[in-house]
Amino acid sequence: MIAQGVHEVTQRLKALHRMIMDPNQVFSASATLDELEGLEARLSPMSIETRGELNYIRGFVLYRVGRTEEALVSSAEALRIDASHPFLPANERSPFLYSVASQAEEVGAWDIAIDAYTQVIPLFDADDALSEGQRLGTRERLAFCLHEAGQYAEAFAVNERVLAGGERLYGPDSESLLVVITNLAQNAHKLGDLDKAGALLARRLDIALKHDVAGHVDEALFQLGVVAYEQGRFGEAEALMQRRLELARTSGDPSMIEEAETALEVLHRLAS
Repeated sequence: MIAQGVHEVTQRLKALHRMIMDPNQVFSASATLDELEGLEARLSPMSIETRGELNYIRGFVLYRVGRTEEALVSSAEALRIDASHPFLPANERSPFLYSVASQAEEVGAWDIAIDAYTQVIPLFDADDALSEGQRLGTRERLAFCLHEAGQYAEAFAVNERVLAGGERLYGPDSESLLVVITNLAQNAHKLGDLDKAGALLARRLDIALKHDVAGHVDEALFQLGVVAYEQGRFGEAEALMQRRLELARTSGDPSMIEEAETALEVLHRLAS
């Protein structure tokens, strides 16, 4: 009877799995979660793969309705089980890993996000259906998580590879490189390499000016001013902050003007 009960639970979970993965199916999240709770009560401790399946479905449904923290608990457990007792279909493993990474990143669970991104990258590299831009974007997310976790050297190394790939894909002056160059500058700043941070920010400013990307121009001038001040070059820092203010006034954006005025005032106070 126990074996029969476990078999029924397993079959029902497989049906639920097919349902939630079918884009044409409409289902009630609350009813599905209630049913999963009932099915869980019928599982035996030995039903490891089945428990993984249940957590996989629960995590999927919870994430779909925006309950990310709860979703991550179930998704991480499903991933842990799949690592030792594989139950996921091969075509769902990489999307699931990416989903777990996204969930973890959303709630600041950096270790989980780093592990999931690290696992999914080689799977994405082997997937001909993905573009090189998508692969680079995944590495960029990994580097972001490494930075947030305080692993600045590791983040810098990953971002350097992303930048090299982006240069090959888009060209050395593409505005598509602005985010990774910014991230590299932040990595370098945290590592205490102000010369490297300044060089990267100067490149960011140059590309942003070429493509008239006002937000990046504004932020690059501010960050260059900060680096110049930290290196004891007050006159250069003041000139950069003043240039930022002039561009903000030209734009007519009240919030940009206010921020630029405040930054210049703070600089004057610090230097006085």
